[in-house]
Amino acid sequence: LDNATFFTVPRGNYKAGVDTALSIDGLTAAELLFLEQKDAEASPLGIVPRILLVPPALLVRGTQLMQSTDVRDTTANTKYPTNNPHAGKFSVVYSAYLSNATLAGNSAKAWYVLADPADLPVIELAFLNGQQTPTVERADADFNVLGIQFRGYFDFGCALQDYRGGIKLK
Repeated sequence: LDNATFFTVPRGNYKAGVDTALSIDGLTAAELLFLEQKDAEASPLGIVPRILLVPPALLVRGTQLMQSTDVRDTTANTKYPTNNPHAGKFSVVYSAYLSNATLAGNSAKAWYVLADPADLPVIELAFLNGQQTPTVERADADFNVLGIQFRGYFDFGCALQDYRGGIKLK
């Protein structure tokens, strides 16, 4: 969560301000920011975002935006389209870690638009010797103890991968 050097304005994958609230306009801005990213040769990435990652406080709003096909504004007398251009576009995923107050960099208002990890991963997960399951070991207990002993461990790590695979809005 303490990703202030990963998501930055100069890299083109971070935007903050009043116009970045999770809304139709906010999603439009996030998608545009994502699609305008370039590769090392300054060519468009050609990858579209697929995941909307939100903290629990924004889960309902994110779900509404992905499932509602109509958006109506009853406060104005102007004509406007009622079609939701983002309906069903992203898979909504939430993480309680995003707003956990005990973690540095937490926020209940920040949200992310991410590429499909198969296309362009933001985070890489690696396993020691490629073993993707925990190791469980069994041993006989000491002579004075009836029973057997077990221990388990899991050797894996994760690291930030490609900053162009995601957009953070706050």
